[in-house]
Amino acid sequence: MKKAKKMPIGMKDLYYAPLLEDAAGEPTTYATPKLLAGAVTGNLNPNGSMTPFFSDDGPTVVVTSQGLLELELGIDSLEKEVAAEIFGWRIDANGVLIEGDSANQPYIALGWRSETTDGGYKYVWLYKGKIQPPTEEYQTKGESVEIKSGSLNASFIKRDSDGEKKVSVHSNDEDVKPTVLVDWFKKVYEPDQDIPAA
Repeated sequence: MKKAKKMPIGMKDLYYAPLLEDAAGEPTTYATPKLLAGAVTGNLNPNGSMTPFFSDDGPTVVVTSQGLLELELGIDSLEKEVAAEIFGWRIDANGVLIEGDSANQPYIALGWRSETTDGGYKYVWLYKGKIQPPTEEYQTKGESVEIKSGSLNASFIKRDSDGEKKVSVHSNDEDVKPTVLVDWFKKVYEPDQDIPAA
């Protein structure tokens, strides 16, 4: 029986989790995931490269490499508590958001899920990155009101602990344990180090 295609048709449940510990050879730890904002769009660019090697008048080897994971996000809006945490800003005693130079900006993990054409969801975590403060666009009201959404740019790198950058799973994959999906946004998923033989 031919399997249904798993093409993305949505994006929702956008979560972040501050990275607490990430040292080579040690367990990586995160804070409990929290909702970032309402997801509108997402564009993930792996920035990989392919370099051919030529010999005997033709290409004989192709070397590939992975680059910086760059993510463009469209969101509805950021709550000030979220902005303070992900950008390293602070909220003063009067409830005012103080937007500093982000020198204390933490690394975060970012996760979401995307509905697919087969009726399931693809679940994703990016492990270690930082988000640039958002662009802000304002416009006076006219005869018709135009709602402005937010835009975020983020960059993700490999973890020091194990070199991992991204994990994903699909809810309709036959070999996925149900607890993996149930717990996906309760804590940042950590890979099982026992990889089954092919």
